[in-house]
Amino acid sequence: MKKLPVTRYPLPFLLFSFLLFTLLPTFAFAQQPHQHPKNRPLPTPQVGENPKVFFEVRFGPTIDWFSPTSYVIKRESVKAGFLAGVGVDVAVVEKRFLYVTTGVMFKYLQGEITFANQYSLLDTVFTTPNAKRTYQTMYLTIPTGIMFRTPPSKNCVFMGKVGLYHSFKVSGTQFDKFELPEKDANYYITKSTEPNKDAALFAEAGYAGVGFEYILGNRTRVFTHIDYNCQFNYFGHDARKDLQFKSIVHSLHIMFGFLF
Repeated sequence: MKKLPVTRYPLPFLLFSFLLFTLLPTFAFAQQPHQHPKNRPLPTPQVGENPKVFFEVRFGPTIDWFSPTSYVIKRESVKAGFLAGVGVDVAVVEKRFLYVTTGVMFKYLQGEITFANQYSLLDTVFTTPNAKRTYQTMYLTIPTGIMFRTPPSKNCVFMGKVGLYHSFKVSGTQFDKFELPEKDANYYITKSTEPNKDAALFAEAGYAGVGFEYILGNRTRVFTHIDYNCQFNYFGHDARKDLQFKSIVHSLHIMFGFLF
């Protein structure tokens, strides 16, 4: 029998064929579009959402009046003062409507009382029933309390607060005005100012207030607050009887400022 001729392929051709049939399916699969998982968008905070921490600058006038506990000493008039300071509010619940608040302030307090007193003028000692004494005292005050804030609505937030003022006397002065006997009732002599040694060195007070905040940005706000403050221990001196008297001090604080 006649043998059929055997076709022999060169080695380079065999290698090329092997690589072609091995890599072609892989190459074709790699050309298929790869589906990348979509990234989940990060949650965007709402504009004006109550932040967890507020820093605060506050200032404003005060309206102060004394309520002496002695019946022989009476309040004469309402006086004006001022306060200024900084503070911080920290949220204590996840929904950020309840905050603890503290800070440091300088508070200038005035009060005026009327009582009978003895004075010496031109070597003459006399008693006047309507001596007026004005107290002026500067306190370093540390407020501590809690604050409630409503959720922001149309850039507006309403709040309420309660707490305590812990005050340390920094300085103080006082002066008297009194009538001369047999003179017109509107004619007064004012004594020179002297250091106020009778005011309480440490004064404790309670406060409660309401306020309004307007949102300028995510963290920046302007505000106004009205607080009622009751100081439990202010001491004065009845010179005629050489006795100290105790007085409660009532105050309205009208505060303005901004938060950031």
